[in-house]
Amino acid sequence: MKKVGVFGGTFSPPHNGHVEAAKAFIDELDLNSLIVMPTNIPPHKTVKDNDPIARYNMACLAFSDIPKTEVSNYEISRCEKSYTAKTLSYLKKEDISLFFLCGTDMFLTLKDWYRPDIICALSTIVLTRRNSECDAEIMREKALLCEKYSASVIILKHEPLDISSTIVRQTIKAKGDISTLVPEKVREYIYSHRLYENG
Repeated sequence: MKKVGVFGGTFSPPHNGHVEAAKAFIDELDLNSLIVMPTNIPPHKTVKDNDPIARYNMACLAFSDIPKTEVSNYEISRCEKSYTAKTLSYLKKEDISLFFLCGTDMFLTLKDWYRPDIICALSTIVLTRRNSECDAEIMREKALLCEKYSASVIILKHEPLDISSTIVRQTIKAKGDISTLVPEKVREYIYSHRLYENG
């Protein structure tokens, strides 16, 4: 069975934290490949300055130097709300084991997503934690998912970088330096297309 990782998100914009999480995801689970999946319209949040094509292009630039990684336009091309359960159903094949990467906020709300039973049935949930403050809550949620949906959950040892897309956008609006926050190719794209100048 091939081990295929799925890393979804808005990537508005993709930053160094995303890149490091992808590398840890591949290394710790010894993945055969990683699919980065920018969402079109997430059902549970608003994307600031939502330009799906720009986000897809930036994701391609951000992850271009990571071996075994490809950026998919599957969700963006569907021009509708993006549901992880539907995406995993599309990606699942008989010779593939899927591993779905999510951050703390996503993990703690997973039970409220569209068809969490399908998500847990089709993939192993892989968590990258932002910090240790939520450990007790994470363990409660893990127990709930395992009991209710027979979920398989793996917690990465990787220590995430303390960066968010919100911080990047706020820094751009304040005319600050984002060179340490995003890959250089992404920084150049943002400024050449004048993205996020209004926050």
